[in-house]
Amino acid sequence: MTQPTTKILVLCGAAGVGKSTTAYEVSHQLGRADVPHALLDTDQLDQVHPWPPSGLGPSELSRRNLAALWTNLAGVGHTRLILTGVFVALAEELAWIVDAVPGADVTSVRLTADVPTLEHRVRRREIGSGAADQLARTLRQHEALGHPEPPGTTVIDTTGRAVTSVASEVVGVWLGGGGR
Repeated sequence: MTQPTTKILVLCGAAGVGKSTTAYEVSHQLGRADVPHALLDTDQLDQVHPWPPSGLGPSELSRRNLAALWTNLAGVGHTRLILTGVFVALAEELAWIVDAVPGADVTSVRLTADVPTLEHRVRRREIGSGAADQLARTLRQHEALGHPEPPGTTVIDTTGRAVTSVASEVVGVWLGGGGR
């Protein structure tokens, strides 16, 4: 059996846990170590209105866009991909991700934080007309994440931690194995 040549890091959690900030720091740390990779925030794969697009299931546009982007990225030699997303139902989300990037080795890391930290981060970040709605969504996401994760998922609490420390731990999980 051949080893997968594509390695995906799925960095997920409720809004405000530090997914994007951690992903950017992971990318910087990998870059300093000269580890080739690409970084995609899955929010950008399906940010359309109306949602979902007529005739498509909730993850189909994301799957199609990821498959197209990965074809281009792989075509220029990339074999590592960092994906960020909320992914409350992680097992369901992983299904469309592995369908879009067949044969990939996926490492899942769920970031968490306590409620006061989430509230502080969301209030600091969300300054527009959607701030109250985003905070309510974040609290619902946090509540929904109380169930067990898919086997092999690493859970890292970001409460009170520096992003460099969290990212270093994530890099260790990803490069040190922990693949699904």
